[in-house]
Amino acid sequence: MRWVRVLVLLGALVLAGCRGSSEAIAPEDANVDMSLSVAPEPPTVGEVTLVVSLRTADGEPISGASIDVRGDMNHAGMEAVLADASTDVSGDYRVPFEWTMGGDWFVVVTATLPDGQVVEQQFDYTVAGEGPMDMDDDSGGMSGRGSG
Repeated sequence: MRWVRVLVLLGALVLAGCRGSSEAIAPEDANVDMSLSVAPEPPTVGEVTLVVSLRTADGEPISGASIDVRGDMNHAGMEAVLADASTDVSGDYRVPFEWTMGGDWFVVVTATLPDGQVVEQQFDYTVAGEGPMDMDDDSGGMSGRGSG
């Protein structure tokens, strides 16, 4: 009976230790300013550079963070675009990224700060560009590039 109590207590301690530090919080809850910009601007289909800027509440750059980016379209059925970057002394992290088609996207940036805190923020973008089917076209959406 005593062993059961010891095992239950040990299991609870292990679970509590694993849970705490990996949960993402909003940047403002960690006194961090996070912004995201796209180069070139405005966003168009193709390869771009995302620039994640991390600053303390006092405006000082945060270097040594690890950045993960996930881009998803706002409708089901599209594969996510994943990218990452790490360590930049200026607090600006350049992330190679590709918009795979035009439309509405949301980009979730997760930053693991040097102190182990994890902050996360979502940014929304509308990406312009010709895809295989340009839905803004008056010809029924079939005006994409063709071969031949």
